[in-house]
Amino acid sequence: MPLTLKDIAKIAGVAESTVSRAINNKPGVGEETRKKILKIVEEYNFQPNKLAQGLAKKQTHILALLLPDLSNPNYPTIIKSIEEVANENGYQVVLCNTDNNPEKEKGYLELVERNQVDGAIVVGGELADRHILNLALNKNASLVLVNRLCEELTIPTVLVDSARGAYLATEHLIDQGISEIALIMGLDREFLESEKLEGYKQALTDNGIELNEKLIVQTEGSREAGYRAFLELMKKGVTPGGFFATSDLLAAGLVEAIKMGGYLIPEDFSVVGYGDSLVSSIITPPLTVVAEPLTRLGKLAARNLINLLNGKQPAEIIKVLNPSIKVRNSSTPHIKDK
Repeated sequence: MPLTLKDIAKIAGVAESTVSRAINNKPGVGEETRKKILKIVEEYNFQPNKLAQGLAKKQTHILALLLPDLSNPNYPTIIKSIEEVANENGYQVVLCNTDNNPEKEKGYLELVERNQVDGAIVVGGELADRHILNLALNKNASLVLVNRLCEELTIPTVLVDSARGAYLATEHLIDQGISEIALIMGLDREFLESEKLEGYKQALTDNGIELNEKLIVQTEGSREAGYRAFLELMKKGVTPGGFFATSDLLAAGLVEAIKMGGYLIPEDFSVVGYGDSLVSSIITPPLTVVAEPLTRLGKLAARNLINLLNGKQPAEIIKVLNPSIKVRNSSTPHIKDK
């Protein structure tokens, strides 16, 4: 078993408080006693319990990162950038997978309320619910939202303009002469998906194209769902000239279904995906995608939370980042709709 503060005090023949002061370089300890204690610490490779120390000070130097779905290919980049900034500032990050379950999310948020973590970054999901609202109303709680929005309160938030990203994707297909554009998306109860739906609709409106609800397929957002979405449209007799898939997983399934159906990309269908991840990078032909500044997104979120913990408000309470479109071989100019 690892040595405790009590064990060191017993070996050194001093009080536990004296050991604590010596280890933390506090005054009130004689030089000889300090050297004796530090020698024992070195000899036994004593590691102080950081969590216990933090709880005593109501500060743990631990941040909670709440994610709604660990299968999202974009999250590793966000996680890495948050951890990088946190570690540079002496914080550790604990990953909390909520599985899009409100009760699990509530349980993780209670870690902040109980001072078991110093603050939390909440990524994605639906609009902020009452659990987040209640936590935000606690002036001692430090909370930052990423790609999620709270309509009732002003909570420090960093997000990518998903509506703009969907607009760019749809407009790109329109610019190729395609007016029949299928939208393969997740459920619109999720904030980001609802924003992408609005961006898609706005691009059609701005280009004088009437919305066709039959071209919109809502799914649970998986690769399998992308595959099934293509089959569903074909069974309905709906044959668009192009597809916009709102995630890389949906795009991967969609492309697979198109190929299995004996069609060619982009000769028969142009395809645009959302998310410049490892998944989208291995799709053949190379996929045209909407790319998000994920590294910047994560770093801004971490810095905002650490600033809050240091008593500083972010320069911008709601920071919106712009996506861009990367044109590759899955989309080429069309003369007319298929």
